[in-house]
Amino acid sequence: MKHCCIKYWLWGMMLLAIAVSCARDKVLNSVLEQAGKNKGELENVLVHYDSVPEKRKAAEFLIKNMPGRYSLQSPFLFRYYELLDSLQGLDYIGHDEMIVFYDSIYKRPEWRSLKPVYDIESITSQYLIAHIDAAFDAWKSPWAKDLTFEEFCDYLLPYREDNEVLESWMKDYKAKYENIAYSVGFTSIDSVYDVIANMFVGHRYFTPEFVPSAKPSSLPKIRIGSCRMYTALATYLFRSIGVPIVSEFTPNWSNHAMGHEWTTIIVKGKNYPIQLGDKGPLGYHIKGFTYRPPKIYRTTFGSHKALIEDETDVPPLFKDKRVIDVTHEYLPTTVIDLPKSFKEYGNYCYAYLSVFDLMNWKPVAFGRRKGKTIQFQNMGLNAVYLPVFYKMGTYYPAYHPVRVDKEGDYLFLKPNKEKLRKVILRRKFMDKSPKQWADAMVGGYFVFSKEALFADGDTLRIDSLHEYAYQTVEIKGLYRYMKYVPPAFTKGNIAEIEVYDKLGIKVQGKVIGNYTPGWLDRMVTMRRAFDGDALTFTSAGPEQEDAWLGLDFGKQVEVNKLVYLPRSDDNFIKEGELYELFYWNKEWRSLGQQTGSRQLQYLEYDNVPDNALLLLRNVTKGKEERIFTYEDGKQIWW
Repeated sequence: MKHCCIKYWLWGMMLLAIAVSCARDKVLNSVLEQAGKNKGELENVLVHYDSVPEKRKAAEFLIKNMPGRYSLQSPFLFRYYELLDSLQGLDYIGHDEMIVFYDSIYKRPEWRSLKPVYDIESITSQYLIAHIDAAFDAWKSPWAKDLTFEEFCDYLLPYREDNEVLESWMKDYKAKYENIAYSVGFTSIDSVYDVIANMFVGHRYFTPEFVPSAKPSSLPKIRIGSCRMYTALATYLFRSIGVPIVSEFTPNWSNHAMGHEWTTIIVKGKNYPIQLGDKGPLGYHIKGFTYRPPKIYRTTFGSHKALIEDETDVPPLFKDKRVIDVTHEYLPTTVIDLPKSFKEYGNYCYAYLSVFDLMNWKPVAFGRRKGKTIQFQNMGLNAVYLPVFYKMGTYYPAYHPVRVDKEGDYLFLKPNKEKLRKVILRRKFMDKSPKQWADAMVGGYFVFSKEALFADGDTLRIDSLHEYAYQTVEIKGLYRYMKYVPPAFTKGNIAEIEVYDKLGIKVQGKVIGNYTPGWLDRMVTMRRAFDGDALTFTSAGPEQEDAWLGLDFGKQVEVNKLVYLPRSDDNFIKEGELYELFYWNKEWRSLGQQTGSRQLQYLEYDNVPDNALLLLRNVTKGKEERIFTYEDGKQIWW
């Protein structure tokens, strides 16, 4: 009887083990079935590691998380990579060249034939085994040896970054960069980053959304590319030498258009955000931003609990199981409670906070209903958010915009139409770059003279600039020559120079000067100061101490005034262009149109509701526009 009980107990334990094993492998078995004809390749990997449990577990991790991963293929893809490589090999490449390149390819209909080839249906056992072995070798590095298995899977093991073609990048990058990294010391990740980061040129270009990822083998020679390209480059490089790294992103800046992505090195529990090609120290990439991230998310290869799991009709970001909210690891945050909502849109369990992009609102965070309020956790400070509901791909305003200050206190921007105020508007877009360009001119000067050596001329020094639009200075005298001398060792940027005679007629002349920009013809860059285009500007060589440019009028002219424009984004109030001011009240509502003038260079409205969120649009031309509030007589940009 005793032996019989033991026998039944053993059988029970075996059945339990089988049941646990079946439950444990349910996801794995499902993926293997999805692989179809490629199932044997994936099974070969598992069999290969049967006697090495940890590598077998790593193989299972990759296979379980393989669905949805793919490379893009097309008959024209090889030509695309060939052309991209040829461009990156140039000594200098600018945005204009990249625009021509992408237009020449992606405006052709045959490029729309790009099709996904899914990994589970095509990846080989040879590729996967070689990659897993290389990743385990990388795990032995001084910077990775203390990782847990779960951290290893997140930060070192993944075999792809996006939709790139699969290459043996782990082996190839290790051969290229490991000796460089180790030559500066095994323990100092700062030194390793410094020597590697300075090997790359960091020029960003925003590629079209449908551009396929660059090949891993192409990226080491990158000279200009999207943030995605630099993110992939850093991922391949640092993982190959055993430095744990992961991709992170913000869906959209809170105070500027578009979003951003980067990589973060994670060593001994500390995060070091980086972007190869940047000249800042290790970990400075987020801290050095002028643009503010409202939320920061991490992208992982493995699946996690989705941000929203109990709802199906939600924006894609919040049902992505490979996205984790890590905002609190980087930013001071606050909790925002939405006390009520617009009743006409129903009683939703979830709402979203959106930020203003270029012309629209883009959701960046979600909030759950909690009692009578909807609560949003870990929100970035110093931002304006619009609460919205979401239904079947459409967003509806949930409540008035919420303005969060630098301390985390917030108020709702409900416009008071009973209290109207006067506002004076000088721009339609934030002014950070124009301020920098204008400040760079301080210390420069203009000289007007009767003779070519400027030995006995009249000098107008630039001590300060009023706003960042056209500057008008009175100068009366009889002159033949004029020159602008920028501060030494600056770029010598200036957009426009205009000289007027006593009748108010603009004086023409021959362009003279000695600008040596290096990458552009001297006369081409100097003529930009006189071409009437506010968006073009001159550029001197950065090492040039004695740069100057000017005009020879051809004869002596009785000059009455000088007008000049610092390097410009063309977002100030322009003469003859039509503007329209809006305030937000469930939608943008017009406060009327006005035409800009050169004399004033500002607009004045006296019908603006108090406590309103505002937007100024150039109806004539241009795309850049930015929301703002009007506080203490100034436009405050958000």
